[in-house]
Amino acid sequence: MKTKLPLSLCVLLITGCAQTSIQPLTQSSFKVATQAAPACGQQGARDVAFKSAAMEVIKRGGDRFVIVGDQSGSRVTGGSFTGYGGFQTYSSNLQDMVVEIVKANDPRYSDSLSARQTLGADWQEIVSKGQVQTCTS
Repeated sequence: MKTKLPLSLCVLLITGCAQTSIQPLTQSSFKVATQAAPACGQQGARDVAFKSAAMEVIKRGGDRFVIVGDQSGSRVTGGSFTGYGGFQTYSSNLQDMVVEIVKANDPRYSDSLSARQTLGADWQEIVSKGQVQTCTS
């Protein structure tokens, strides 16, 4: 039984280790809030949030964007007593980004990021699949 619990936990972490929500702020800006499992680490949470931001830019009919706000952190989400008298805590990595879509006539356009390039050559397939839910994709 000791080997089944970590294995099932690993499968859960790999298949659904991140959740992202998008909050509209203005017609051309939004907030991306990502919560990722400990296995993802801060970099994994950041990657999921960044890809989610690029996808949202495309869904809104744009391509170029800038990150105008960025914050990361972690929080304890629960805990349990182990069979050996210890206590194990469960935490998650948090990543918040405020994204602004940049139009072609904006002075920042040449310095902005391309959502399509961010997602790669198969960006259409990635956008059609929907939300990024793992830090390994």
